[in-house]
Amino acid sequence: MDYYRLTPSVFNGKRILDTFYSKTKYWLIAAFSILVIVSTNCTSTYAQKYNFTHYDIEDGLIQSQVNTLSEDSENRLWIGTLGGVCRFDGSGYFTFSKASGLPNNFVYSVFNDAAGNLWVGTHSGLSRYKNGKVYNYPVPPEFKSAWVTQIVQDGKGAIWLLMDRRLFRIHGKKMIHVNITGKDESVNALTVTRQGVLHAAVYKAGVYTLQDKKWAAYLPATGVYNDIQITRMLFDRKDSRTLYLLTPKGVLVAKAGLLRQMVPSPGLGGEKKNLLFNAYCLSLEQDADNNIWVGTDKGAYYFKNGTYTHFTAENGLSDNPVTYIYKDKSDNLWLATSGSGIFKYEGDAYVTYNDINAINNPVIMGIARGKNNGIVLGTDIGLLKYSANEFKPVVKPGLERVQNLFRDSKGNVWVGSRGAWRYDGETAELIKGTERHTVLNFAEDSNGVIWMATSMGCLYYKNNVIKALENNHIFISSLLHLGNDSVLVGMQEGVTLIVNKQFVKDFKLPAVSNSSIFSMIKSRNAIIIGTDDKGLFVWDRKKNIVKNYTDRNGLKSNAVYSLAVDDNDVIWAGTGRGVNRLAINYQTMDCKVLSNQYANDLVYESNQNAILYHNNKVYIGTAKGLSVYNTKTVAAKETAPYILIKQVNLFKNGKGEKGVLTPATTGLKLNADQNHLSISFLGVYLRDPSKVSYQYRLTGLEEKFSQPVKTNAVDYPALPPGKYTFEVRAVSPEGVLSANTARFSFEIVPPFYRTTWFTILAVALVILLIIGLQNLWHHNKKQRERTIEAIKHEEKLKIRQQTAEDFHDDLGNKLTRITVLSEMLDVQIAKDKPEQQKLVEQIRQNAISLYNGTKDILWALDPKSDNLYETLKYIEELGIEQFRDIGINFKCEGVDDEFKHVKLTMEYNRNITMIFKELMNNVLKHADARLVTLKASRRNKSEMVISLSDDGKGFDCKQASKGHGLKNIKTRAARINGELMVYSIINGGTNISLHFSINTNTLS
Repeated sequence: MDYYRLTPSVFNGKRILDTFYSKTKYWLIAAFSILVIVSTNCTSTYAQKYNFTHYDIEDGLIQSQVNTLSEDSENRLWIGTLGGVCRFDGSGYFTFSKASGLPNNFVYSVFNDAAGNLWVGTHSGLSRYKNGKVYNYPVPPEFKSAWVTQIVQDGKGAIWLLMDRRLFRIHGKKMIHVNITGKDESVNALTVTRQGVLHAAVYKAGVYTLQDKKWAAYLPATGVYNDIQITRMLFDRKDSRTLYLLTPKGVLVAKAGLLRQMVPSPGLGGEKKNLLFNAYCLSLEQDADNNIWVGTDKGAYYFKNGTYTHFTAENGLSDNPVTYIYKDKSDNLWLATSGSGIFKYEGDAYVTYNDINAINNPVIMGIARGKNNGIVLGTDIGLLKYSANEFKPVVKPGLERVQNLFRDSKGNVWVGSRGAWRYDGETAELIKGTERHTVLNFAEDSNGVIWMATSMGCLYYKNNVIKALENNHIFISSLLHLGNDSVLVGMQEGVTLIVNKQFVKDFKLPAVSNSSIFSMIKSRNAIIIGTDDKGLFVWDRKKNIVKNYTDRNGLKSNAVYSLAVDDNDVIWAGTGRGVNRLAINYQTMDCKVLSNQYANDLVYESNQNAILYHNNKVYIGTAKGLSVYNTKTVAAKETAPYILIKQVNLFKNGKGEKGVLTPATTGLKLNADQNHLSISFLGVYLRDPSKVSYQYRLTGLEEKFSQPVKTNAVDYPALPPGKYTFEVRAVSPEGVLSANTARFSFEIVPPFYRTTWFTILAVALVILLIIGLQNLWHHNKKQRERTIEAIKHEEKLKIRQQTAEDFHDDLGNKLTRITVLSEMLDVQIAKDKPEQQKLVEQIRQNAISLYNGTKDILWALDPKSDNLYETLKYIEELGIEQFRDIGINFKCEGVDDEFKHVKLTMEYNRNITMIFKELMNNVLKHADARLVTLKASRRNKSEMVISLSDDGKGFDCKQASKGHGLKNIKTRAARINGELMVYSIINGGTNISLHFSINTNTLS
C-alpha cells in the first residue's frame, strides 16, 4: 500500500501519514466489500475483455508505479515513475534516474515544452533535461518541501510549476515564487487553455486566471464547494467555456460561473442510491471523441453518450490505482497505474469473452440468432443464450458437444450435435432419425427443406420426415444453398453439386479438388469457399472465373474455418490465426485483404462455421471464447509516424567502431577504409509500433526510395568515395508517410591517389613526362643533328683549310712562276719590239692581279675568318691598302675584342667583305674624298651596324638607286637578311650603313 503515500495527488490536503492510514483503512474495507459481492454473484459469472495494450517492467519499464506521462516533439512517450524517468518509442526504453543526475528517483510530473526541454518534477525539486544534460534548479531556502507535482507552459512560453502547493515561475536558472491570493495560499492544480491562458486552483479561494500579468478570479469558491480540494483541471476541447474540476471525491463541471456534479459522488452532495463511484479520484482526461475518463484507486471510469464503463482487472485493465490519464498527439489514450505499469486503450471496436463459464471455459462451436434476436451460442456443454452481456445456459439433457448452429426462415435454431436438434427459444427437440449421425452443418433451400451435412453423407428434412440421399456415404463438412433445389456440397476433397436431391456426377471444380472444404457463403454473384490448406477461393459461376487467395496475399492463415458478409459487402474470414476482412471486386473477382483497423487483435483459432453477422456486429467463435467486432466503428484519424535515425555503426577493416557516428554529426568526413556503414532507424508510431514500415534511399548512390519494408536497419558494405545523404521515412499501417524525413549526411574521402588534386597532379606529371620525353627525344635529335652538323662543319673546315692550303700552294706557286717567267721573257725581248713587251707586261700584271684576287678567296676559305672580329679586321686591312699613298686618310672605329665571340658563317663574312670592298672602290673612284671612316657598333644584343662614311662630294640618292652597283650591294645585304641604309648629300659626304641581325641564323 505504499503507493498511496507516494502518489502526488494524496499530498493535496491532510498530512501524509493521516492520508496513508485513512486510505489504508478505506482500501481494506473496499477490498472486503468487493470480495463479498463477488462471492454472492458467482452463479452468473462472465468476463468481457476490453482491448488494452499493457506495458510493464518485463517489457522494459523502469518501474511499475507510474505517476505521470508526457509526449515530446518526436512522438515519444516520457514516463515518470517512483524509480526515475523512462522514454518509450514503441520498441524500447531509454531511462535516467538519480544515477544520471536527477535529485531524486521519485518523479511526480514530467512535461515537454515547445523548445524541446524535458521538465522533471521530483520529490527533491525541479530538473531540466536536454541533449543528455540535466540541470537541477536550486530550491529557495525558505521552502522546506520540494516535491513538484505539476508543470505547465503558457502561451508566451513561460514555465509554471507547483512545488509544495506553491506556485513558481521559471526565470533563467531560478524558480520565482508567485502569490495569487496571499502568502499562505495553497495552490493545488494548474491548467492552460488552448489559447495559452494559465489558470490556477487555490484552496478555499477558487480558480484564478492570469490576464495581462494580473490574477483575476475565474470561479470563486462559494457555498457547499468552498472546502473542495481541486487536484486536476481540464477545459473541454469541444466547448472551451466548460471546465472540469477533479476532486478526490468526484468530478465537478463549471460553466458560465456555475458548478454542478458530473455524476453523483460521495461528499459532493449525491445521495447514496445515486452514487456512481465510491472511490478516490486521482486523474482526469478527455479523449479524442470528447469522452471523459476518470482514474481512481479502483481502476478507471469511462463516460460516453450518457453511459459509463468501469475498467478493472476483470475486463482488461487493472485493479491498481490509475494515477494519470494522458491523450497523446496521435489520439492514443494512456493510463498510468501505481503498480501495473501503463496501459494503452485500443478502443471498443471489439471485445472478447474468454471466461464465459468460470468452471469449464467452453469453446464456442456455433453461433446463431434466436427468435427474439438474442444470440445463441453452441459449446461443449450445450447452448448458451447471450443478451445484454449476460450468458444463460439452456439446460437440456443430451444436448452437449454442439458442432454447429443454424437459424431457419421461421426463426428456429437448428443444433448440430449427436443428432440434429430444433430449438424454438423455449424448448429443444431431437429430430428422429438423426440420433446416429453427427451433424456438422445445415442449409435451407427455397422450399423450406432443411439440409444436413454429416460424417456419413447428406440428409434432408421435409414434412417432418428425415431422408438420406442415395449413394452418398461420404464425409460432408459444409453446405450452401445456390437456388431452387440446388445445394453446393463441401467435402474432404473438393465440392460437388446436388440438384433435385441427386448428386450431379459430371460436376467438377478442379481448383479445389484436393482441398477439404471448411466453409462456404454467397455474396452477390460470388461464391467464397474456405479450405483447410489453400486459403480462399472466389468463384463466379456465370463467368466460370475462379481465383485463389492465400497468406501470400495477406491472409493470417491458409486454414479458413468460417465466413460471413456484412452490410458493406466486406467478407469476414475466421482463420487459424485470427480474423481477416476482405473486399471483392465483383466484376473481376479480385480480392483485397483490408488493413486491420482493430488494434491489438488477438491471435485466436476460429472454429468451423462459428460466425454470425447481426446488427452491425460480427460474432466469431474461437478456441478461447467469443470475439465480437463492431462494424460501425469509426476508424481513428490517420496520423503520421515520426521517423528518427537511432544509430550509425561504422566498420573499418571488418570491425565495428563503437560510438563513432551519431545522426546529429554534420559535415562528417570518413576515410576511404571507413566505407562500411550500418544505419538503424525507428518510426515512432505508438498506435501500432509493430506495423510501421520504412522507405529509404542513399542519395549519391540511389535516386528513388525503396519499396516499404519492415526492417528498420540497412547495411552499406562497400561504398565508393563520394558525398552521400541517407534519407528514411516511415509509413503507417494505413499508408500515411511520416511528417518528417530523417537525414544523415556524410562524405567518404577518396584515397589520396583518387583525389582531384592527385589526378590533376598525375595528369600534369604525365603531360610533363611526355613533354620531357619529347624534349629529351627532340634534344637528343638536335644533339645528334648538332653533332652531325659539327662533324660536317669540322669536315668543311678541314676541307676549307685543306682547300685554302692547296689553293695557296698550287695556284700561288703557279702564279709566281708565271710572273717570274714573264719577267724573264720581258728581259729577253728586244727593246725594239714594244708590242711584244707590252703583251708580256699585261701577262705579268694579270698574274699579279689574279694573285691578289685569290687572297680574298683564301681568306674566306680559312676557318679562322669565321667571326665578326676577323671580318672587320680584314675589311680594315682592305681599306688601309686601298687608300694608302693616294692622299686619302682611312680610319677604323669600334672594332672590339668582344666581336671575336660573334661567329659568322662563310656566307656572312664573304658577303660583308664584298659589300665593303665594293663601297671602298666606289669611294676611291667617285667620291673625291679626303677622309674615309669605317665604324662598327652594336645596337643591342641581336643587331649589328657596320658603316662606311666619307667627306666626298656626295650624290643624289634617287639617281644613285638606279645604278647597278648599289643594287648589287643591296642584293648581297638581302642574302644575309640585312638592310643597307644610304645617306648622302651633294657636296656633303656620304654614309652607308649595313644593319644585320646576330642570331642563331648568323652564328656558325
